[in-house]
Amino acid sequence: MTLKNLKKNCKGITLIEILIAISIFSVIVTGAINLFSSLIKSQKDLLDRAYVLNALSYTTEYMAKAIRMAQKDIIGNCIGSGNNFVLQGNSSIKFLNNNNECQEFFLENNAFKVRKLGITQNLTPLNITVESLNFVLSGESQSDNLQPKVSFSLKAKVLNSKAPSLIIQTTISQRMLDVFY
Repeated sequence: MTLKNLKKNCKGITLIEILIAISIFSVIVTGAINLFSSLIKSQKDLLDRAYVLNALSYTTEYMAKAIRMAQKDIIGNCIGSGNNFVLQGNSSIKFLNNNNECQEFFLENNAFKVRKLGITQNLTPLNITVESLNFVLSGESQSDNLQPKVSFSLKAKVLNSKAPSLIIQTTISQRMLDVFY
């Protein structure tokens, strides 16, 4: 084979073919980067929601135990004679706990708090913002002949997170029977 025949059989790559190959490669790499980025964002949102769920799980269990063990304020030192619970607005509840101490759960400055023996403590971590806290009572007084029940809903999310807020709602009945004294 001569040099002349070799030149005719060997074809080079044109500039257009290189540009097309680079364009296809760029589209594939951009798609892969976007997919990876959205997967990382989704994982962060899921981790934030799991963190909120874990923190609110502790909070609701603590509150449920205290409400379940609450007792009627017969003397009236805490909330008024003959009452089981008193709402102060719809985001605060006050009652006499099982140790005869006045206890209150409330929302203040986007934090869920408890006050007992005059000491206020956060029940939610500082990096969780509580957007709303609502209580609904039934059977809270002596004269209604109903077993006391407290329903509450709590809406929270991680501070500065783009993950949607998490809402927890439950109803707790008082363990001690509501009988006439």
